[in-house]
Amino acid sequence: MKLLKHTPWFLFLLVLFFIVHGAVENFGFIYFGEVIKIGLTILAIVLLFFLITKLIVKNWLHAALIVFFISAWLLFFGAIFDWVKTIKFLSFLHSYTVFVPLMLLSWIVFIVFIRKRTALQNQFCFYLNVLLLIYCVYDLSVLTYKAIGKKAIANSRQVNFDQSLIKTKPNIYLLLFDGYPGYKSLKDSFAFANDSLYHFLEQKQFKILPVFSNYNMTYYSMSSMLNMQYINKPYTPLANTAENDQERIKEIKNAGVVSQLENIGYHFTNYSIFDIADQSSVKGNSFVVSQATLLTNKIFFNKILKDIGWHFISGKYRIGFIEKLYRGDERNNQFIEEQLIKNDTAGSPKFVYAHLLLPHPPIFYDSVGNKLSPEQVFDPKLAANKTLFLSYLKYTNKKMEAMVDAITKADPGAIILVMSDHGYRDYDIGDKIEPLHFNNICAIRFPFGNYAVQPPLSNVNLFPYIFNSAFNQKIPYLADSSIFLRDVKVP
Repeated sequence: MKLLKHTPWFLFLLVLFFIVHGAVENFGFIYFGEVIKIGLTILAIVLLFFLITKLIVKNWLHAALIVFFISAWLLFFGAIFDWVKTIKFLSFLHSYTVFVPLMLLSWIVFIVFIRKRTALQNQFCFYLNVLLLIYCVYDLSVLTYKAIGKKAIANSRQVNFDQSLIKTKPNIYLLLFDGYPGYKSLKDSFAFANDSLYHFLEQKQFKILPVFSNYNMTYYSMSSMLNMQYINKPYTPLANTAENDQERIKEIKNAGVVSQLENIGYHFTNYSIFDIADQSSVKGNSFVVSQATLLTNKIFFNKILKDIGWHFISGKYRIGFIEKLYRGDERNNQFIEEQLIKNDTAGSPKFVYAHLLLPHPPIFYDSVGNKLSPEQVFDPKLAANKTLFLSYLKYTNKKMEAMVDAITKADPGAIILVMSDHGYRDYDIGDKIEPLHFNNICAIRFPFGNYAVQPPLSNVNLFPYIFNSAFNQKIPYLADSSIFLRDVKVP
């Protein structure tokens, strides 16, 4: 009891509560090693902050309380900021120009108030130690209960795959251009006939497949395609949640297509935005909420960066490293392009999955490759600008052609699939369902020209088509359909 009254265990318990509570909230979507790594990093920062504060204020308990108060604000900033929005009489606080100054003022008031009140410091110490100990024990109990009750669920469709029928094992390249619209969408909505690209692909012996996407969201589209089945876990299409997205990310990580190809001797190369099998995604992409981000996305700096960081990438408030963080998608696209163009065919047979955020916003270049200004790139109001998008699509065409040209020259015996996960989605139609959301591009090149197998009509059947055509399998197609999705409306 004496230790609880006079020893600031609450600094350690604060960090423990933060990571354990985060693990409970995101159970099933993060891994133990990731939790430990993040927890130790935060603990080291808090202890360093404590040592520095101790040098300034001299009294160790006073220093610990200051560090606790400030650290708690920083760690739970996003949760508190979002919470005040849900309380009607506090909603006026839901503004960074009001909330952040109020937070800083509370720091000053607390530091001054607690400074010479030794008895109160001891009372706070005991109260915080007991309170956080209770919270940690409760969350650890919930976490243990969930871990014990966890059931393994098969994510991928089980197909009959007869390896004795395989005659050759060509390399397979999946080149995924996120949000690339199909021919009809560009023709009808942009008055742009994309004939030059289709002509280029046909010259390279590609067959244009008349397929459509099954979902208008990337996570769902890629999960269904890479597992050769529709999403079968419970979800509400018109009220998609962050938890639903994380389920899809988990399904993509356990992609049945990858495991099937590995079973017959293929080496998997991951140039995608997802963690798949034992391979990490390309780093720095802004699209996928990773394990680490699930725990840390509401910490003060990350919340500020996400919501208003784009204000600090240009002009008199420009901060160089923030602009660099915002350009992660640009660097990833360039990295993937470089890897595909230099294409090392060693380790064949191989399956390469490249997922480029092209022409998906943010839009970094115009049609001839000139960099857009930071104001044009990161202003949310311009993300759906159709003129900028079409210009970026023309830029994307040049990059796509360069990658295809390099692969066909270096690896002429490869299967190459060029496609998108869904079509253009920024139609100003309110809550109406637009069929063109599902109008995507899809073209495939078989080195042996064997297109005799009936082509699929939607993305979910693309890999059964490849397996049937290239490996002489007889995997049945699923019925083709599309499901319109919309994120749940946040109050």
